[in-house]
Amino acid sequence: LAAVGFSVYSIPENRIILVSVAKTRSRMLYVSSLLCFREGPVVLNTLRKFLAEYDLLLVNGHGLAHPRGCGLATYLGVMLKKPTVGVAKRPLGSLDAEHNVNNLRVFEDRFYYSVGNMVTLEGAFDMLRKTTPTGWRLPIPLETAHLFSRKALTRLVEVDERV
Repeated sequence: LAAVGFSVYSIPENRIILVSVAKTRSRMLYVSSLLCFREGPVVLNTLRKFLAEYDLLLVNGHGLAHPRGCGLATYLGVMLKKPTVGVAKRPLGSLDAEHNVNNLRVFEDRFYYSVGNMVTLEGAFDMLRKTTPTGWRLPIPLETAHLFSRKALTRLVEVDERV
């Protein structure tokens, strides 16, 4: 059982304007570094419903800074034909690994980011600067989506345990 959280943040309005959480089941077991095949199809179903609602997608996962050169952010960006940035709590492998050297950056000692699709590292940094205020662990849209999906998943488990 999984909960896919999605939120849209308006930079001009400086606020979240849309939140969606969908429950689903993944057909693939967890395999380290193959997250895009487990989560990608599930997340795509939710994101396709809101294609017109967002210009750039921040993804909780890696982009080009992935040992295979295609993390979840790259996969989603290519499939949706949208600019994407991967945001992760830690790098995959060492910082001096070939896939990380030119593709991975640290954002103010809070998280790592990499290009997913149709954006440069400079463009990614600019977007993260606009969406990650002081005191926030992650960019506002990702933090919001995470909080709502965790809450929904907790409720789903509670309901499932009652049945």
